[in-house]
Order: sequence, then structure tokens, then C-alpha cells
Amino acid sequence: MNTERSRPLHPRTTSSLSAACLALCTVLLFSPLPGVIHAADAGEDVSSQKIIDLANITEVSPGVHVIEDRQHLFLVPNITIIVGQTAALVVDTGLGAASAEQVLKAARKLAGNKKLYLTITHFHPEHGFGAQVFKGQATIIYNRAQRDELLKKGPEFRDLFADKLDVAKAMKDVRLVTPDVVYDNEAEIDLGGRIVKLNYYGPAHTLGDQVISVPAQGVVVLGDLLETKSFPIMPWFPDLADTDVDPLNWREIFRKVLATQPVIVIPGHGRIGTVASIETAAAHLDGVREAVAQRCAAGIDLSSLQKELTPILEAQHPDWALKDWIAMEIQAYYERLCRH
Repeated sequence: MNTERSRPLHPRTTSSLSAACLALCTVLLFSPLPGVIHAADAGEDVSSQKIIDLANITEVSPGVHVIEDRQHLFLVPNITIIVGQTAALVVDTGLGAASAEQVLKAARKLAGNKKLYLTITHFHPEHGFGAQVFKGQATIIYNRAQRDELLKKGPEFRDLFADKLDVAKAMKDVRLVTPDVVYDNEAEIDLGGRIVKLNYYGPAHTLGDQVISVPAQGVVVLGDLLETKSFPIMPWFPDLADTDVDPLNWREIFRKVLATQPVIVIPGHGRIGTVASIETAAAHLDGVREAVAQRCAAGIDLSSLQKELTPILEAQHPDWALKDWIAMEIQAYYERLCRH
């Protein structure tokens, strides 16, 4: 695999953006359930409520363990630990050092003194801002796009989470670290009798989304490319210089993953799924793309399109969370299909 030793992380000054926009956009961006926006207004630090719960660990396939987001808690992701005969791979750390310490504890309990690796599904803080705990304890590996996105956006996101999402305590001691190994498109880790593949297929939810899989067992870890029983989060925030989401490539990633015939699908948040979870999400993306393309070809403007399509999409999946994100999903498609 094409890898390099990572360069040091340099600090970056936070840009002077509208405080109101930062508060609204950040809370929306990381709210997995409706109602979280109101909870975030309280101002009380909730860092202690965002620590990974080891009671939720389960073995979903031989050697593949998930600390599952069973309670659908805001800012608490699914964590995967894959153990082989000679090494183990940890996927994601949780929000900060306290969660990462629990994850490392679980990894050591499962793997003993075997060599550890750490990788992150994407750079967002609740997934990877505990990586410092693993520095020196594990070999950290990211794709190049994810590493670069962390360098560019990480310091600002740390400040935003501390200031706007009531997790200042969790963010206070976060030290952003870069990976020990960087790859471009594909990497493979032999854990001893268990091969894990890391794939970068291009931008989707973020610039550096990573797909992790154990092909021989039909296991795939998708991060926030999939949140079970939820509308997708497609951030389109020009005021934050964050318009990187690519819904068209997102669908192509699903196509590539489905071609591998996965059996067990581990999402970024929510309960563990199956191939049907990806198929349902892919069908939704196909429907939104077709609906937006037809309407913009007919000359319908974005605002009218959102007003017309949002209730239709809600009715198609009345039990899905993240309905507040439908309008922005429509906008992401509009920007890609109608302005290019």
C-alpha cells in the first residue's frame, strides 16, 4: 500500500464566522435525533453523559465486537474492535479522552498484549477526538483525505463543540494527533487469520469518509455514511466554508459496498444493520436524486422544491429520525445537479 509517515499537526486560527450561524449549524450538523437542538440550549456541560458505555459491547461476528449506540445518545457513536490472532484494530474512539480510555480498556481486555491499530471512520469529533489516548499505544492509520481534513478543520471543530454543544470539558484536554501511517485509496491490515480492508472512495458525508470491512465475514463499518432508520446528514454550509458533501458519490460508495455482499452492517450511529439497511438508504438516495433532477429540469427553484419534496420524503419514511435534515439533503442534490 502507498503510505507515508504523517507530518506534525500545526495549529490553525479559528476564522471569524457569525456566532449565530456557528451555533445553529453546528448543533444541526451533529444532532442525531429531533429535539436535541433544544437540549443544547441549556448550557450545562454534558460531557459526562457522552462517555462510551462498555455494557453495550456485543460480538456481532467472530472476533468483531461493537460497543453499540443502543440508546441513540447524542454524540455517542458505535465503536468497533476487530481482533485477530496477533493484533486488533479499533475503529473510532468516541468524543474525547474519557470515552477513548474506555475503548482502549475494552480493546486491551479483548486483545491482551497483541499489537493494536486505530483508525477513524471520518474526522468529526465524536468519532475521533480521543485518538490522543492511543498515541504510542497503537499504530494510527488514516486515509490521506481524512488526515488533510483533520489538519484543516480539526481545531475549529474542537472549539465549536466546546462552545456550542456543551461538551467543553470533553474538548478541554483534546490534543489533535495525526496518524502514524497514511494511505491513498486502499490499505489492508492482517490481524493474524483475519484480514481487514480500509477503503477510501472519495468525498461523501465528509471529504475523508472511510469504509472498513472484514470481507471474509461480510462485515462492513460505514461510519456516518449510514445511520440506521435516519435520513442522511448532508451538511451544506457555505458560511462555514463547508460544502464538501457529495450525494452523488455517496450513492456510488453504496454501490461499491453492496457489490461486496455484506451481511453485517455497522453504522455510525444507531443499531447494527444488515445489507437491507444499505439497500433502503440507497433507494432513498435514488429517489431524491430523481425527484430533484426532474423538478430542476422543469425550472422549479430551490425553495419551492424543498417545500414540495420535504413532506413527500417524510411520508415515505415516517419512522426515520433526522427529518430536520431533509431540506438540506434536497439542497445538496440541487447544488450538484442543477447548478453544474
